[in-house]
Amino acid sequence: MNGAATPPVVYIAPVVTMDPQRPRAAALAVAAGRVVAVGSVDEVRATVPAGAPEHALDGVILPGLIDAHMHMQRGGLKALAYLQDGADADEYIEAMRRTFGEESWPGGEPTLEQRVAGLRRVQPLLHALGFTGVVDPAVTIEEMRGYQEAHRRGALTMRTVAMPYLEPGSAATPDIDAVIGHLEGTGVSTGFGDDVLRLGPIKIYVDGEGLRGEALLHEPWNETGYRGLQRMADDDLDRLVRFCAENGWGIGAHAVGGAAIATVTRRFSTAGAAVRERRFQLIHAYLEPRLIDLTEAARCGVVASLQPSIIWHNGRGLRERLGERAERANPVRSWIDAGAVVAFGSDGPFFAFDPRLLIWQAITRRVDGSQRPLSLDEAITVQEALAAYTIGAAYASLAEESRGMLRPGMLADWVLWSADPTTVATDELRALRVLRTEVGGRTVFSARKGGKPGVDVVGTN
Repeated sequence: MNGAATPPVVYIAPVVTMDPQRPRAAALAVAAGRVVAVGSVDEVRATVPAGAPEHALDGVILPGLIDAHMHMQRGGLKALAYLQDGADADEYIEAMRRTFGEESWPGGEPTLEQRVAGLRRVQPLLHALGFTGVVDPAVTIEEMRGYQEAHRRGALTMRTVAMPYLEPGSAATPDIDAVIGHLEGTGVSTGFGDDVLRLGPIKIYVDGEGLRGEALLHEPWNETGYRGLQRMADDDLDRLVRFCAENGWGIGAHAVGGAAIATVTRRFSTAGAAVRERRFQLIHAYLEPRLIDLTEAARCGVVASLQPSIIWHNGRGLRERLGERAERANPVRSWIDAGAVVAFGSDGPFFAFDPRLLIWQAITRRVDGSQRPLSLDEAITVQEALAAYTIGAAYASLAEESRGMLRPGMLADWVLWSADPTTVATDELRALRVLRTEVGGRTVFSARKGGKPGVDVVGTN
């Protein structure tokens, strides 16, 4: 995917680099899969050999987006099951909306070949939305085999971070001792892999789902005194955090409610430097967290892995159930102000995953089925939303030195948009189009004639 030994190519178009040292440019040059220059047209030309090819592009270049919480392989199986051949990204979005509650793969346990076929099917559809990377947040052993086989065949065009999931209570790992034994026996840990496929932190569940009333809260859900579901005992969490911190593993903890967030934060705060080094995460973390816990999590270096999609789908129901208590749900503003690294994802394909919708949602705080937004005290700017999809998500992917911005030396993962997301009117964000997506200097998506989002891509082997 890195295009070794390729000569430099200059692209001339407005560039939103996401690099705080040089936020905007007029051109960039790419060679051997990496950015070699960013700047004015003259500056970029001066860095490449005379006669290097130049391409003037109609659009605006941004770094490739990274979905920090995307079940891509399951999304590929759903594409095989529910999408017609030749369908484009818009049709995929609609098919996933229509089959929201349906199984990933209705035909039973998928074969390895079906897993690879699903990845081949879904990646162009996600590239058509501007994605060049994902973090798959709960990868089973069979899913890991699917990713590895796709990578072996050269069919993995999406840079993928796989978060292993070993379910305590299952036949394979009946308790925490079995989970620890499995991790210990692999001989690898978080960070192992390459720029295409890498192991991330492990995934655990500390509480349940918000809309089902399972999030573990400080205050009761109702007059019965019920505060939610705790899915992992404190002693088990203590032992797992200690093991991971000492053995090179990170942890991504599903923690929706404030009490679960507090529990995880207390344990993570004991893990020292491993929290930053191995990208410990609080995942979802959207319902009634206390400021003291947000601040402590940020201080420790915990990544806030947040999904505007969940509150888009669940916001109205939470408001009906909790009233004013739901108004600040998904407090992205508070997480940013606390100093945390925020990484945006979608929990797709089960929740909405179109980044145009989710950036708009994070700015407007609108929720599906209601004209009234949630509290605008938690709204963020378009620049902050883009940073969560690029800089923050790259950091969560253990790739902050190579992805998330366009700077010399970084991987040439970039997207040509129809207009500049940072300057269009807020309601125009949802109408932006991806015209071209490049991963490592290779075109993985190009819009059809007329600009319709489609799947005209360079095929994989």
